[in-house]
Amino acid sequence: MKKQRPVNLDLTTISMPATAKASILHRVTGVALFFALTFVIWAWSESLSSPEGFEFVKGLFSGFIAKFIAWGTVSVLAYHLIGGIRHMIQDMGHWEELESGNSSAKIAIALSVVVAILAGVWIWS
Repeated sequence: MKKQRPVNLDLTTISMPATAKASILHRVTGVALFFALTFVIWAWSESLSSPEGFEFVKGLFSGFIAKFIAWGTVSVLAYHLIGGIRHMIQDMGHWEELESGNSSAKIAIALSVVVAILAGVWIWS
């Protein structure tokens, strides 16, 4: 028996709704946080090891790359937190309809962009 199913392997032609994008971003930010924590824990450990270690980490954080990593970590943490709160509200039975789910996903993404911009201003000022 030959099955006639549509096969679309070109992912660029698939249009995902905001809820799918928000869910995928939540998973990606969780993985990014896992890897970012290695840098954060190392910097924390080094800064607490001695006064020289503290000065080393302090000097390291004055560079562009370290500030970029810090901004990325804060931005990823903010989105993951906002997305997590959205998922908890959905677990309580709210925003499960198509329209409200899409709206809450768009709001979560927009809010995280605003927080990322504010974090950038805070870190680079």
